[in-house]
Amino acid sequence: MNAIGAISSITGISGVSPISGVGSVSSVSGASTLNDAGAVDGAAAGTQAPGDSFLNSLSDAFGSLNGQLGAADASMNDFASGGSADLHTVMLQMEEASVSLKAAVDVRDKLLEAYQEIMRTQL
Repeated sequence: MNAIGAISSITGISGVSPISGVGSVSSVSGASTLNDAGAVDGAAAGTQAPGDSFLNSLSDAFGSLNGQLGAADASMNDFASGGSADLHTVMLQMEEASVSLKAAVDVRDKLLEAYQEIMRTQL
């Protein structure tokens, strides 16, 4: 069972499909790098597209979400197989993953709404 299916079955979320292509988000061409101060380092990568740092942040967020869902799924499987995981820890991880997934969906909805608003703007 994948992490999304585990959350769907425990917290009652229905109609959620797995996140596909998360690995492809991190392989964006021309992605910028961050220097030690946290600023975009344009010297190392040449010319930078304006949205590269945003894409890196988005990629990191999806990677973190995917890792959190995977950890929750692993702890649930460990608990179900009679392993060393206790119910309290499993439920906390599942709830944290559920809240993170809901936040990601809310961010996606706001981004889509902003895009649609920009597309409706007449020049």
